[in-house]
Amino acid sequence: MTSAEGSILYEPKNIDDLKVFLNSNKEKYHEIWVVLIKKEHANPQPVSFTEAVGEAISQGLVDSRTKTLDNIRYAVRFTKRKNKKV
Repeated sequence: MTSAEGSILYEPKNIDDLKVFLNSNKEKYHEIWVVLIKKEHANPQPVSFTEAVGEAISQGLVDSRTKTLDNIRYAVRFTKRKNKKV
């Protein structure tokens, strides 16, 4: 088993860009911070929160927290889902 690197901050251009990025990097990094634009600052948004979470879940990732970056952008943290062994 290889160990994952720390974290990365990524701002996708659209949902397809996010899909490719997550697929290519979900095993490489322990956590992936996806930068999103707040609703009131982009119409339409490049990637919405709902789209980002949906794509992450479909790839076995889970969101755990968000943080504000500035007045326009925020980041959502995604990590691998933990396997429950009984």
